[in-house]
Parts: sequence; C-alpha cells; structure tokens
Amino acid sequence: ENGSPVKQYTLRISNGSPSTVCSVQFKPNASIKDKWNLEEVSSGLYRTPSWMTIAPGAVSDQAGYIAIGDSVPTVSSVQNC
Repeated sequence: ENGSPVKQYTLRISNGSPSTVCSVQFKPNASIKDKWNLEEVSSGLYRTPSWMTIAPGAVSDQAGYIAIGDSVPTVSSVQNC
C-alpha cells in the first residue's frame, strides 16, 4: 500500500429487476480510506444505507469511496424491499 495511488470511486448501481432494491452489499477488494453513503458491515464488507432505495429500471450513483490503489468491487448480496 505504501506508494499506491489514492483513487476515488463512485458506485453506479443499476436495478434491472422488477423489484425495488433496498440494500446492496459489496466488497471493494481494496483498502478504504474514506467513504460516503456506505455502512461497514464487517471488515472489507460494505452496504448501501436503507434510505437509498433503487426503483426498477433506476440507477443510483449516490455512494462511493476512496481506496488505496485499484479497486474492483464485487457484489455479495442484493436485498429487495
């Protein structure tokens, strides 16, 4: 991590399902320096807050984070309302 660039990431979450999404849990697969509109579930696991619902066909880009080095996030679970 020493000497790795610090990069800002905005999560762009598209809902292609017929149901409203209430929560998305994901792993950033990087060391997080700062975050906004995200809650830490456990070490290395984060989720969108309950107020950030995503309607069918909608896109949300209200959450993000600052990582040390490259980050390729993976979704671990999606919870419908």
